[in-house]
Amino acid sequence: MPKLHNMRLVEIPPFRAVSSGEGTLARIFDPDAGFSAWVNAHKELLQKHLFEPQDFLWHEDQNIDRSVWVLAVEDWVTEADTAPYGIVEFPGGMFLVATADEKDAGDLNETVSGMMDWIDHSGVFAYGDFPQSGMCNMPNPDGAIDRALGIAQQQIFLPLKFREDGNGTDSL
Repeated sequence: MPKLHNMRLVEIPPFRAVSSGEGTLARIFDPDAGFSAWVNAHKELLQKHLFEPQDFLWHEDQNIDRSVWVLAVEDWVTEADTAPYGIVEFPGGMFLVATADEKDAGDLNETVSGMMDWIDHSGVFAYGDFPQSGMCNMPNPDGAIDRALGIAQQQIFLPLKFREDGNGTDSL
């Protein structure tokens, strides 16, 4: 199996999350009337994190105009608390993770290409089923570190599953 050059494998457990529902990035991140405005006004409902943000953004069917952003909620949160947004069960799973500069398309493409190459040559894993587009989050959501670096760090999560050709779980 090839080394994990600047990448890591993680397992994310299932969790409850408030969801933006499908929408354009402009609608989701509208600072005045979008889902992000709702998130900023309801932080007490969201799970706090120690090291990793507990939110993910993905695109449905590779279509950036059909994006979904989910954030983990506290156990006591109900649908009434998150209205007009719903609560979903994020299924969790195995993911290959790497970091790229969101502001640099070349870096993003090189990072994702390297991740896909690793999956193709792992001998154990295949590209997973959910979310089909992969997903991302920002490891420094307040932006202070990114401003100091002059970049926008984006963590990329590509879904994994064990290969079904006899070289997956049987070889572990």
